[in-house]
Amino acid sequence: MEPGEDPWSTVVRECREELGIPAQALPRTGRRPFFLTVTPTRGERVHTDVSLWYVLRADVGSVTVWNRDEFAGIRWVSPRQILAEPGSTQDPHLHRFTHKLTATH
Repeated sequence: MEPGEDPWSTVVRECREELGIPAQALPRTGRRPFFLTVTPTRGERVHTDVSLWYVLRADVGSVTVWNRDEFAGIRWVSPRQILAEPGSTQDPHLHRFTHKLTATH
């Protein structure tokens, strides 16, 4: 988030800047975070990362460009594929997020 920016405005801006798509909230979750995580980071500048996770609508193939400074690559995966991969290769909260998402949608 930029100083003075509200969370939903951040989602809209980040989707446009990093993925080249509009942020489309799902009716069920709207413009509210679906999940919140607090994670200590590693590396030179250790800090605590507070993340608000949103559920958005996007068509497969709608992301055709992305910010290569932010992402090495992108791919579309199903919840089943996410849960089949070891948690150690993903965001440490992705499995919990996926379980919550599949339980409610």
